[in-house]
Amino acid sequence: MAHLFKPSTLIFNTIIHIQNRKQTIVNGAPDIDYVDADPALDYCNWKGRGGTESIQAGSLIVYDTAELTMWYRPDISERDRVLLNDDPSKVYEIINIENVEMRNQYMILKVQRVVNA
Repeated sequence: MAHLFKPSTLIFNTIIHIQNRKQTIVNGAPDIDYVDADPALDYCNWKGRGGTESIQAGSLIVYDTAELTMWYRPDISERDRVLLNDDPSKVYEIINIENVEMRNQYMILKVQRVVNA
């Protein structure tokens, strides 16, 4: 029998607020907005992956990264974002989504936020 993926922990106890990206064209330029997903609140297993630093235009920038495992949701894409603990000051852009074993059961999101140090 094939080995099926099971998350190392099935405890999804970190709350996240999911926002879908909505782009409209205004005067020929894209206007980007975010609207709450339906449902907007969900739970995941959140693992912080630490930050990496870089200098941009003379300013120190820190990329705070994390990986979260959650039940599969087809409405989430790499254009969307999540708010950790439903906190508007902790907005993470989704940079990668893995539909684990293409089984539409679990998904792993890689997220990052930029912090001006």
